[in-house]
Parts: sequence; C-alpha cells; structure tokens
Amino acid sequence: MIAFLGRKVLNFLADLGDVFIFLFYIFRTLFTTRGNLKTISGQVSAITIRSLSTIIFAGIFVGAILVIQFNLILEKYDAQIYLGGLNTSAVVRSIGPLIISFLLAGKVGAYTAAELGTMRVTEQIDAIECLGTNPIQYLIVPRFFGIIISSLILLAIGLVVSILGGMVVASTVCGINYLQFASSIPRFTSASTVVAGMFKCLIYGSIVASVSCHRGFTASGGARGVGKAVTWAAVYTHFYIVFANYLSGDLLDLFMTFVEGVPQN
Repeated sequence: MIAFLGRKVLNFLADLGDVFIFLFYIFRTLFTTRGNLKTISGQVSAITIRSLSTIIFAGIFVGAILVIQFNLILEKYDAQIYLGGLNTSAVVRSIGPLIISFLLAGKVGAYTAAELGTMRVTEQIDAIECLGTNPIQYLIVPRFFGIIISSLILLAIGLVVSILGGMVVASTVCGINYLQFASSIPRFTSASTVVAGMFKCLIYGSIVASVSCHRGFTASGGARGVGKAVTWAAVYTHFYIVFANYLSGDLLDLFMTFVEGVPQN
C-alpha cells in the first residue's frame, strides 16, 4: 500500500514538473516569435462564443441559489437587508471564479485536449514539424492564451448575470426590492474583492489552459490515448483548481491583512 501511494505521488510530481517545463516552452515561444496576436484573438473569440451560453445559464442559477440559501439564514436574524451584499461578495470573490473555471475545464479544456490529442495520434503535429513550423507557436500559444483571456471575459459576464439573477430572485421570492438588494453591495464588495476574483480566475484559467494543452499535446496510443488524455486532463485540472483555491484564499487573506496594516499617510 505504501509503495503504491509512493508511486502515485512520484507520478503526480513528475506530471506537475512536465507541466511547468511545458509552460516554459510556451512563454519562450511567445516572447521569441511574432504574429501571435491575430491567432490568439481568434481563439479568444471562438472560446468566448462557444462558452457564452453555458456561462449565462449557469450564472443565473448560481446567483439564484445563493440568494435563497443566504435568505434562509438572514431571515432568522432579521438581517435580510444585507442579502445583496453577501450574495455579491460570495459570487465575486469565490463562487463565480470557481464555477466558471469548472465549466471551462469540462467544456473548453476537454475539447482542447481532445483536439490536440487527435492531431498528435494522427501525426498532424509531426507533419507540422516536418514543414518547418513550430507547433508550440502554431497550436499551443493561441489556445493557451485564448483560454486565459476568455476566462476573464466570461468571468465578468458571469458575475453580472449572477448578480442580476440574484436580484430578480430576491425580489420575486424573498420580498427584497431592487434598491434594498443593491444598497448593501458596496458595504461587502469593494475594489479589492473584484481584484481577488479576477486574480483567482486568472490562476484557474491558467491551470485549465496548461493542463489541457499539455495532455493533448503529449497524447499517444491512438484513440485510447486520446480518451485517456481527455480524462486525465479533466481530473488533474479539477484537482489543481481546488488546491489553488485553497492556496489563493490564504494568500489573498495575508495580502489584505498586510495592506490594511500598513499605515496610511
């Protein structure tokens, strides 16, 4: 049992090291080549359009569910006036980035891993190399940065939809009018809250992009290998996101504590 766990840990660390080496090649290619902006913008457009309906649909229900759950607690203490602020703070700071990253991992990440994996096992990537084209620049850089930038765009859209959805549910189900809902938002949601949410989404989007691109690019073994690449891309992406959620929460709390403790002139 100990030997089995040891092998799993070593395999996990080896895979993590491979991802970081893969990231090094991506950034080196980005800074040493030209003509990437057009392909990246094309990927941003394609990914955003492909995922927009899913984000809007999920955002509405995330906001609605949180409003109902918070209302069940706040009405016991006659504190429903804070419903809008608590709901918005939770969506912007934690729930929104996490849900959106999971959706991107399941939809865009799996699609990217399958697409690149199919190109690898059918030797299309080998053909690109034989033609003298850098496959990292041609295939990986646009997809990698397209996923990251799209995650930020989709986060902004998803947060607005979640807040509006929560506002509608608060008015129709909980009896909280729109002005009451909006009045407490500035009290619980500041600029630092928005920055924290964007920072988390940037980290999560980077995880989705790096793992899915790496798994697809290094796939082998025919159709079975593509299936394994997609499966492990989803598994490792969700694991890394949960782990990053824990670390980023602690780091942001420490940072905010430091900032609040610095004396103002």
